Amino acid sequence: MTFYAATAGQPPFSYSWTDNGVLLQDDGHYSNSGTANLVVNNFGPADTGLYQIVVSNAFGVVTSQVAQVVIHAVAAAGTNPVAPYSSWATAATNIQDAINVAAAGDIVLVTNGVYAAGGRVMAGNLTNRVALNQPMAVMSVNGYAATTIQGAWDPVTTNGPGAVRVAWIADGAVLNGFTLENGATRATGDTSSSRPLEGGGGAWCNSTNGIISNCVFTNNCAMYGGGLVSGTVDNSLLIFNQAFIEGGGAYATALNNCTVMNNLANTPGPIHTFGAGLSLGIAKNCIILNNFDNAPHVSPFTGTVTFEDESYVSLFYYTCTVLTDPSSTEVVGDIDVNPGFVDLYHIAAASPCRGAGSALYASGIDLDGEAWANPPSMGCDEVVVTNLVGPLAVSLQASQTNGLLNHSLSFTGSITGRASGLAWLFGPGTAVTNSGPDMAYAWTNAGNYTVTFTAYNNDNPAGVSASTVVEVLPLTVPELQQAAMQTNGFQFQFTGQTSANYTIQYTTNLTPPASWNTLQNIYYSTGGLYQITDPAATNSPRFYRVQAQ
Repeated sequence: MTFYAATAGQPPFSYSWTDNGVLLQDDGHYSNSGTANLVVNNFGPADTGLYQIVVSNAFGVVTSQVAQVVIHAVAAAGTNPVAPYSSWATAATNIQDAINVAAAGDIVLVTNGVYAAGGRVMAGNLTNRVALNQPMAVMSVNGYAATTIQGAWDPVTTNGPGAVRVAWIADGAVLNGFTLENGATRATGDTSSSRPLEGGGGAWCNSTNGIISNCVFTNNCAMYGGGLVSGTVDNSLLIFNQAFIEGGGAYATALNNCTVMNNLANTPGPIHTFGAGLSLGIAKNCIILNNFDNAPHVSPFTGTVTFEDESYVSLFYYTCTVLTDPSSTEVVGDIDVNPGFVDLYHIAAASPCRGAGSALYASGIDLDGEAWANPPSMGCDEVVVTNLVGPLAVSLQASQTNGLLNHSLSFTGSITGRASGLAWLFGPGTAVTNSGPDMAYAWTNAGNYTVTFTAYNNDNPAGVSASTVVEVLPLTVPELQQAAMQTNGFQFQFTGQTSANYTIQYTTNLTPPASWNTLQNIYYSTGGLYQITDPAATNSPRFYRVQAQ
């Protein structure tokens, strides 16, 4: 926990802090007590008190107003919850109970655990697992990896009467250091464009002054803003969220130093969805990539067929993204590059996103708790090279270990530890560096190839590797067999190759130029014998062919 003081006047300044009138000194629990930014390590309920800072220079001494800190504790494993939950021994066991007894300006401090009980209705009949209904702070002790808040999907329709949103954030409230997962909303019911019922499976904020920082949004679903609607989100990861209409990752939200990846805008049927990454929002110092529609469509902006759908009518500043919406009228300092991930959100030391952000938009600390550089990196991760140390372990998984010429196989590398860089080797002379832990590769020559995945850091400069062998086969010409008329039509067979694509066609006349019609397509064959039936065949001549790809 850090207390900040703004100072104006003629330097140099001297600083001293007090808690309940007692002078604070650096002692392990307190750090930087002689600066404008007091750090309280292992911040807990015992740190409730009245804080002041005294600032002096050559012209005089000024004492600040008193800042009262009131803390309410929450522990999922607690056994003796007693309001107002002022110690770990009497901590609430669900977060909403502590919020309900807090006053404006109080802090609700949450220790490790999964919080999937409690809640409060703030609009309609939609329950929010936690509802910050006034200006206050809800903070975790040990960050998103140790502290999770879970909503719930409707068991039948995902978004429906049984859904529970994860968080509702009031104007001036702060939520810091959680994983927000499995939230959902109503499918209908909104009459307001702010979407309080249909928007924000992970979180709904009633203004941009609702602040969320150092959080992970994942597996949330809504009609608008699968991850969240509105608010300001700092130093966070939005991944694997889904919207059925608009804004798979976020809708009408301000994002600062966030990474928005692998979110989906997924409307069944012919309705076009928008902004699988971000819709109607502002992104600063962000990485927004690999967010998709559920089906190929012709982009209304570029006229090309695409799955990727990063944004819709959003503004971008110093952000790594593919601009799928040219109507984004303000684009400053953006880049369209491979960011060089080494896992879900950490970027490599050699990433082009490192140092490519603007210091104007960076605040607080990155998702790992590290300070931002100047200039900062794009995304939620700052690269601190001296911290890229320690043991590394890697593993490698292939989608399959046999394939066909010119057909891509998929590979996933997994890392335990902090890596500074990655390398893939797909046979002699085919190295790819810092392109992420997920790769697809196609070979142009048949043979057996060793695929090697390697991770590096300061303590492992030679790298730690995992390998697998892939057999690449040529595409064989299919042979048609056992043709005969049956009661349900004309039938014939052929043997397929694993992973091949087949198009079965027919014509009634072989005189050039023959006109071939498609009878059936087979994608990503599993191999074995295929029996093809043409129910429209009669005694009139028909000719058949099978194309392999």
